[in-house]
Order: sequence, then structure tokens, then C-alpha cells
Amino acid sequence: MQSTDPSPPSGTHAASGATPEPATVEEAVLMATIRVGRRMRQRLPGEELEFSSIALLKALAHHGALRLTDLAGLLDLDASTVSRNVRALEERGLVARTTDPDDGRATRLALTDEGRGRLEAGASRRRALVAELLEDWTPEDRETLRRLLTRLADDVLEHRR
Repeated sequence: MQSTDPSPPSGTHAASGATPEPATVEEAVLMATIRVGRRMRQRLPGEELEFSSIALLKALAHHGALRLTDLAGLLDLDASTVSRNVRALEERGLVARTTDPDDGRATRLALTDEGRGRLEAGASRRRALVAELLEDWTPEDRETLRRLLTRLADDVLEHRR
């Protein structure tokens, strides 16, 4: 039976030619998402945020102040998991609680200026890493990649609904 595991065998690297080219588009997508995801989750030099915190901060940056349950739903995470992460981010001054204007008994979570700055610094480092990885690509190849990745990401979002 042929393996469908897109991960390279232990100790091999694509650059050395030891990993065979994926036989299908599906295998190529799986291999690419695993490799890119693994690299993006690694803490980069100067990084102060854990990768798990980045998604949470990014959601608050894009959606504004949210109730914890709404934030958890947006991220497809359990509220208890988000609560633990939020508590740590609050202690570091990256997230603050505000009163919910619709319900004075409830609170909303908001990104602080410090949180926004750290989020942008981390995003800038990751963009620089990707730019370095793509520096030998032609502008046409880069644009094709941008267009197709955007399409794939949109399709992934639509499929989970």
C-alpha cells in the first residue's frame, strides 16, 4: 500500500533531492502546508510571542473587542483554552478587558497598543522570512502563488461552513 504521508522521511531534505516530488496536487498541498506551517510556528530570532498567541491577537486586531466566547468561536477553540491564553496575554499587557457596552455584566477583550506592536513586529519578521524564501522566484511565479494560495484559503474557509 502506498503511503500518503506528505512528510519527508526522517533525516531527508527537499534541497538535497532525497525527497521525491509529490505525485499529486493533493500530496503537494499537504507537504507544503506541513513544511510551511512547521516553519511559521517556530519562534524566530527576537520573537516574544508564542505562536498560539499570534492567532488570538490577530483575531482581536481584525475584529476589534470581542467576548471570550466569541473569540473562541472565531478561532474554533474551546473557551477554556482561549481563557488560559488570554490570562497570560493580560498579564503581559497585550490584551485588556473592557466592559461590554451591550451588557454591563460582561466583558470584551481588546488588543492593547503594546499587543498591536508585538503582533506587527512578529508579522514583519515572518513576512521577511517568506520574502527571503521567495527572493529567487520570478514576479510572475510570486503572483501566481499569491493568487492560488488566496483561492485555496478562501475555499478552506467555505468548506468548513
